[in-house]
Amino acid sequence: MKAKIQILLFGLILLFSANPVFSETEDKETIEINAKIELEKVSRNIINALRYGRFGLADTEWKKIQSDVYKSYPEYDYLNGSLLYSRMEWQEAKESLNKALKKEPNHEAASFLLGMIYAQEDSWSEAKNTWMETNQISPYNPFYHYNLGLAYYILKDYNNAILSLNKSLEYKANYNEAKFILAKTFLELNETEKAKAELTTILEQDPKHIQASHLMGRVVYITEKDPKKSLTYVKNPRLLGWREKKVYARCYFEIRKWRDAENLLRPIAYSPFADEYDQSFYLNLLLNLGYDERANDFFHFIQKQSQNESKIAEAYRMLLSSREGKDLLYHYFKLRY
Repeated sequence: MKAKIQILLFGLILLFSANPVFSETEDKETIEINAKIELEKVSRNIINALRYGRFGLADTEWKKIQSDVYKSYPEYDYLNGSLLYSRMEWQEAKESLNKALKKEPNHEAASFLLGMIYAQEDSWSEAKNTWMETNQISPYNPFYHYNLGLAYYILKDYNNAILSLNKSLEYKANYNEAKFILAKTFLELNETEKAKAELTTILEQDPKHIQASHLMGRVVYITEKDPKKSLTYVKNPRLLGWREKKVYARCYFEIRKWRDAENLLRPIAYSPFADEYDQSFYLNLLLNLGYDERANDFFHFIQKQSQNESKIAEAYRMLLSSREGKDLLYHYFKLRY
């Protein structure tokens, strides 16, 4: 009997001594579960706030997850990178997003945003490489394929641009932005009929699409040589790309609206990548307008230009393309400034 009592007492001691361990384990698991739930909720709030430009709300939500329990999760680093991205603090944002990807290589949102930063930095080759990885993580997102296609277009890899943009349209059939870049790509390849077909579908669906309208006018002039018809597609001269400015300047010249032609061609004529045709055409415009002194000044300007500026011209053209690309990108977040 005494032996039974001793065994019972020993068992009770073991039970009571084990309870704190179980309790501590349960508390740790509860803390982690609650942390995940809170992080998921705050993450949704921050992402939505950044999408709609409610930056004050995003900052307030961010303050809720500053204890150490949250900092081990990749989502914490992704959110930090997103906030830094919204402030255009590119380097710090990249570091935070790379931390998230190191913890979770398949974090598609972090991968996509990292590519956006490279694009903002005019590093389109790095953006392309990053978005290729994003598309491997999430192969059915039309916006990821669209941005990748745009990067290929900026880098003049037109065949791959077509593949990516068609993939985007496969998952989002009426994606006019993808059709627009596809039309621009076809034009670069001198496939004007294909470009016209894409632009026609855009304008049928959205007649007020300014960029598509401007590009269609360029196509009309190339295919029909009808300057008056081409000019009917101009909706806002301030939004014309440099290629369209050259075409529409020619249209205005042909209908003897020389002043309008000169206004459009002036920034092209003085740019580092103006060719001899642009320069002689602009000189002719100045003379037709009776601007003899300006024509003389322009002649001396082009005489002084170095004959070895091809690298500068190419860099300038790349920067213009990059600026256009940034405007055409699919942006998931707004920027504060």
